[in-house]
Parts: sequence; structure tokens; C-alpha cells
Amino acid sequence: MLLDQRFVKTLIGALFALVSARAGATPVSDGSGHAAAEWGHHSSAVESAGSASFCSLDAPDAEPPFVTDEATGLACPDYATESPLCTGPFCPASGVCLGTRTLHEDLNTCLGARCCLPGSVDPDGVVDVLPYLARPAEWPFSADASVDHSTSVDDSPGIARAIECAASLSARRRTVAFPAGRYVLRTPLRPHYDALTLEGPELSPDADPGDPGTATLVAIPCNPEQYPGAIQVTRVIRRDGTVVEAVRGLRIRNLQIALTEGPRKIANSGIQLNTCSECRVENVIMRYSPLAPQLPSCKPRNLDGIGFTWGTGGVIRNVIVDGVPKGGIYLSSIAGYHDTPPILVENCEIKNIDGPLGATAIKIVTANVTVRNCEVHHNMIHPGNGSRTDNGGHGLWISTLPRRSAEIPSAVAENVLVQDSYFHHNGGAGVMLASGIEEDRPTGIRIKRVMSAYNGTHGVHVEAGTGVTLRDIWSWGNGYYGVLLTSRTTLPASSVRIGDVTLEAPLVFNNILRHTSGSYPGIRIEASDVTIRGGTVARCELSRGRQSRSIQQQCWLSGPAGAQVLFHPEDNVISGVSTYGTSAPEVLSCPY
Repeated sequence: MLLDQRFVKTLIGALFALVSARAGATPVSDGSGHAAAEWGHHSSAVESAGSASFCSLDAPDAEPPFVTDEATGLACPDYATESPLCTGPFCPASGVCLGTRTLHEDLNTCLGARCCLPGSVDPDGVVDVLPYLARPAEWPFSADASVDHSTSVDDSPGIARAIECAASLSARRRTVAFPAGRYVLRTPLRPHYDALTLEGPELSPDADPGDPGTATLVAIPCNPEQYPGAIQVTRVIRRDGTVVEAVRGLRIRNLQIALTEGPRKIANSGIQLNTCSECRVENVIMRYSPLAPQLPSCKPRNLDGIGFTWGTGGVIRNVIVDGVPKGGIYLSSIAGYHDTPPILVENCEIKNIDGPLGATAIKIVTANVTVRNCEVHHNMIHPGNGSRTDNGGHGLWISTLPRRSAEIPSAVAENVLVQDSYFHHNGGAGVMLASGIEEDRPTGIRIKRVMSAYNGTHGVHVEAGTGVTLRDIWSWGNGYYGVLLTSRTTLPASSVRIGDVTLEAPLVFNNILRHTSGSYPGIRIEASDVTIRGGTVARCELSRGRQSRSIQQQCWLSGPAGAQVLFHPEDNVISGVSTYGTSAPEVLSCPY
């Protein structure tokens, strides 16, 4: 048999899940008779006797890889290099918020229990935000989105006071409750207190933008370069002199977040958690929603969605990030300089990440991360004026970052597990492992039961990594290779690239859709120390792509121009691979 019955059952289960998603099938009931929407990517439990083949996974309408859209090639006509000015009576006379303190902290003159308003705290330690808002008469609190264009509304100072009140309570967990409606934040909230929860009404993943039954935080930043988002947390020295090394146990849940602007020079996120221990972001929908229409190439180039950095650990669960320019989820800490506590990213959907720089859905540059049950799709870089065109649009990017100084080491992705997730219709690769550093590379990377389809370049692209395991990966309908392992680099030829990579039972078929002629493999290897055990490399129909070969090994040149060195693949082992409509694995003669 081409595939054993267990594997075919699993494939058909996934097929049912994909077909249901395409058709908009009704989710399972929550027990109340109503359909219960689910967060994230879920495989179907449906099984088959094995009468259908994996070829049915490919779209019946010959789905192309995601390489262009209506905004591709459109430069930004009025490229902004500076942040917009603050307008309205709450702004400084200069029109720009300067300094290192946010505006609402400057205006907030109370501390602790002195901030609490009568009747705003219930017996369980829940603080109602509404009594703290100071809305002008012409803008009563509601879900009316037209308040976004006002110049006289800033809910940040009032919410800051409610947070101070909650922090003063003696309850084991303190909660700041946001009733349904729309909140305007000219500067982000700073909930830098332990065991604190920011929470809105229960939120469904199907909620429309600004749904009046949900709480929406609208970030209209006074100074996007410094504090662009809705929530910013970091280690601080408070005004009373208390030094806080880390925030512990912060929870952010059941909130919609609309980001309207962002930084063009200094990177930051809509939710930015620095040095936050055992912190959670759950049941959150974050969208980039500019006050005026913007081309993707005109979006703020340094705005990420959710950032866990500087030693932050915890959970990002049941989250949708949509349309943020640079990175949907960004995880970065430096082992040996920061703590690197575990981070779990679960049941998330990251889509339409499409700005002029980077534009990748999930970026991992830290240790001890698990990503599971996520769907990542339709992310594509749209270079603006002076932006690079070759570094972005990926679904998942696992990499390294160079050291900032002689005292601070490089940030390196290590001990990362990605499983049971679907990366599709991304302009770059579905999954990318890379390093721009001569001496460092991602280490201990495990990718299991991951599907990668209809991406603009490769399904899985490894250009740097050691101790990498790819198990039960399915890759089809991609623009170029289903799997590319290449040690080519313009760094010094002695730089470490690929080592100890294992593929177990891969399923690679119907790739190479961007070449109109020629014969290409599903898996291309320009590296040494690679093991492939089992699996299938196939071409289901002659008219679908140019993947007519299974696996090819090839020598390669590596190093900067003028100092390249020729390498040959060594210590590679390929065994037990089935082919269907493709040639047997082969080693090409060296053309150099």
C-alpha cells in the first residue's frame, strides 16, 4: 500500500476539516442548543476506511500559491517617516507627547486606594471601569465607532485610575472589568501589577469588529513611536520608589483591540509584555484598523501584534491577530541575559499580516516555546519606499537575532515545538528556519503534524538549524519546493548552518507550481547530516505543478562573493520513501 491505513485515516480526517472550513460548516454545539464557535485550528475526528487518497487534500479548483494580491507592487505615495501629531485638548501644547512617561500617568494624581471611587468595587474585588471615565457630554459612553475621530475623548487616564484602585485591593486576584462598549486610548494602559486581570464580557471568535456586546479598546496613540498600542507592561520604578523586577500573573482576556497607528522607527506591539512572568493573553481579537484607509505599504513598519519579550513567559491562547503590519505574534528573549520561561501559543489564528517590513505571522527568537493548534494564512510583505522584498511574508519564522552589544549575547531560538497547525497562503514560506549570525542557529526545533500548503515559496524552508525534527509534515501546492534544506549563505563559508536534521514520514506532493517548465523534486537537499525515514513524495496529476522528481541532493557554493567554497552533501541517509508519479531519490552530479 502507498500509505498505511492509519495515515490515510488521519489524512481524510484533515480533509474533512479543511472542506468544512471552506464551506463554512456549523461548529459543534456547546450543549445549550446553540452553535459554539471554536478558537484556532481543529482537526476533524471523522475517519474513513481508507478509500480515498492523500491527493484529495489538494484543492479541487487547482488552488494557486499565494504570491500576489491587489496591493502587490503599489508603493506608498505619501510614505510617513515621522509619527503623527497629537490633537485635542488633552494633548501638550507642542502637539507631541515627549519624554518617557505616558500621558495618562502624568495626569493621574492618585495612588492606590485613594484612586477608588465609591460604588465602583464589588465584594469580589472587581473594579468597574465606567465610573472612572470622564467623557465630555457630546460623547456618552457607547459602542459608537465615530468616537474614534473625536479630538476630546481620552479614556486612558480614567482606566489608569481604575487599575490603581484594583491594585490596592487585598483580594488574591484583582480584576478591572470593561463593560461592553468602545474605549479610546490615547496612550496605552500600564497594568504593571501582580495578580491583575483586565477583562471584558465573554468574547466569541466570530465577533464582528466593534460588536456592541463586546469591549473594544481603540488605540489612537498620542506618540506612536514610544507607546503605540493598547497595553504596555515592563519592569518599572513606580512613583513611590518601589522597584518592580517583573510583573507576575497578569491576565488580559475577552477584549477586542483596534490598532489605528504605530511606530515607524522603534519596534513595539499592540500588547507588549516585557519581563512578565506567568502572564496570559486569552480570548482576544486584535485588528489593525486605521482611521483612514491605508495601503499595506503605507502601514507603520514597526508595529507588531502581541509581543512577549525580555524574559516574559506564559500563555497566548484563543487569539486572532488580523492585519497588523510587521508580526502577528513576536516572542523574543535572550538566554543567559533574560529568563526564558515556557511560552505556549495555542488555538490562535494569525492572518493578513501585510506591512512593508518583515510581515510574518509568528516570529520566535527565544527558547522554550510551544505552538499548537494554530492556523496561519494570507500573510504577505508589501514593500514600501526603501523596504526589502526578500525578507518576510512567512507563516512561521524561527530564527536568531544578533547581539546588541559585547555584553549582551545573541537571541537564539531553542527548544521549540510546533505541532498540529496549518500554514497556508503565505507569500513566503509556510515554515522558515533561518539565522543571519555566523556562529548561531536555531537548535532543538521539533515540527510535528504540520500542514503547509499554497505558500508563495516553500512549504518548509530550513536554511539554518541543528537538532531539527520534521515529523509527519504535509506539504503541497506550494510555489517552489515542498521542503528545501539549504546551507547556502553569503556569510563566511565557515559559519554553522544545517546539522542533524531528520524528516520522518513526510508527505510532499503537487509542489513547484511557479515553474512552467522543467522537472523538479518535492524535497531539495543542499546540506549534510540529513536523515529521511519513510514518507511519500508524489505527483497526483501531470497538469499540477512541476514536481516530477522525489528527492534530490546537490552540492552547493557558500560564502561571500569572491570567497565562496564548494560543499558536497555528506552523511545523508534516505530510506523507506515511497514515490507516486515521481522518480526515485537521486544525487545530482555537481555542476560547479
